[in-house]
Amino acid sequence: MTDDELLDLLLRERLLDVDAVVVRSGLGPDAAHASLERLADDGSLSLRDGVILLNPPVHAAAIAIERMLQSERAEAQARSARLTAIVDAVARRTSSWNFGEAVAQDRLSLQSAHGPHAAEDLWFAVQASRVGSGGRVRAVLTDLDRYRASSPERSRSFAQAMSTYSSVQAIIPAMPLDEQLTAMVRGFGDSGVEFRMLADPPSWFWVDDLDVTGVPLVWGDKAPQSVLAVASPVIAGIAKAYFAELWQQASPVEKDPGGYGQLLHRMRRGMTLDAASRSLGITPRTGRRRIAAAMDRYGVATLFALGAAWAQDGSPGAERSGG
Repeated sequence: MTDDELLDLLLRERLLDVDAVVVRSGLGPDAAHASLERLADDGSLSLRDGVILLNPPVHAAAIAIERMLQSERAEAQARSARLTAIVDAVARRTSSWNFGEAVAQDRLSLQSAHGPHAAEDLWFAVQASRVGSGGRVRAVLTDLDRYRASSPERSRSFAQAMSTYSSVQAIIPAMPLDEQLTAMVRGFGDSGVEFRMLADPPSWFWVDDLDVTGVPLVWGDKAPQSVLAVASPVIAGIAKAYFAELWQQASPVEKDPGGYGQLLHRMRRGMTLDAASRSLGITPRTGRRRIAAAMDRYGVATLFALGAAWAQDGSPGAERSGG
């Protein structure tokens, strides 16, 4: 008898202890106990001193989903921590290099900029050396106040530079967008920039497909006034991998800033998490990661508690209909 068949038997006949399971299932004591232990591990029941406490199927499913989310969350946190450690180490070493020696020995091609507009100045300086258009750039923009303070002419020049790329992905901090920032996002969107939001991005940086990486001289600086561009395939490879991880954690701008609202909306209407994820064009794994982030945000440990907290918060991100 399989574990599923045994669980069906337990639910139908409400068997209360291991001895009853042995009699009704035909399993030996050891096999019955092992099967019950496996069912306990997946949340279908509790087994205490030979006594069986069955969980209703809905509760068992909630327990299984919660355990899965906890596992996914721990895995994502560990992976992110490893990538952060690598990037931190590279940033520290990069900032300590002697620029003149590096260039003289042709080990690295370096460019730096300083001042209140260092990030933009470095970008324009690097792009002036590009030949032709096309390619891809990935950027984490952490200081939106700087873009608020930019003149319309400078913003248009920056947007025009972005339009020369075939693909631009930009991560910005998760926050309510005022009229000025909304106009900026839409203006850059017209130039082909795809924005996503992330709570507390780790640092300003960017990387393009020519293996040039822009980083602050002090990693973690979100409004850098001293920045460095490094032409190195190794550093660019690390930056691209790190950006890909952050991009998966981020959510589209203006649609669902937390990335979980539309998932919860669909789940409230009866869809499973996997089905809701696929209906939104994301993988179930990404859906589980977003639900885990929502649990962290609301400080809850179960899906039921998350649904209640989200509803109390006004169901942000839920689709609205005129009817």
